[in-house]
Amino acid sequence: MTMQAKLLERFLRYVAVTSQSNAAVKTVPTTEGQRQLAELLKNDLAELGLVDLEISEHSVLTGKLPANLPEGHHSVPAVGWVAHLDTVDVCLNAEIHPHVVKNYQGGDICLNEEKQIFLKVSEHPEIEKYIGEDIVVSDGTSVLGADDKAAIANIM
Repeated sequence: MTMQAKLLERFLRYVAVTSQSNAAVKTVPTTEGQRQLAELLKNDLAELGLVDLEISEHSVLTGKLPANLPEGHHSVPAVGWVAHLDTVDVCLNAEIHPHVVKNYQGGDICLNEEKQIFLKVSEHPEIEKYIGEDIVVSDGTSVLGADDKAAIANIM
């Protein structure tokens, strides 16, 4: 499987977890989906070889990637990656139904035929920059949650 295919597979698994924030809740995390996403990520990190994995009471996930320095090298600077687990709640459907538009050819994209929801070039001309590319979209009834879950997939 190519790196691009692995990245897409991870991203689609992560967006499938409903993790919208709830402004009415004053605790962190604000929804159970955020806890579930932290658990999923913990399992994925363990499979990647990270150690000392912990999820705090606030669903902050931490872990370490053991060093693999060549003999004689004692230390290198550490790097930390940070991303948030929640997605914005814009009062749309909490269930996310992503799909991939393969080899986008330009023009409007039908997100949801039943509800006649389209991503229109007239409203979003920037999509034409991606002609020939694969594009991940929602079905138009929910947010995709791409801001944070794309970052998480890249970190992974």
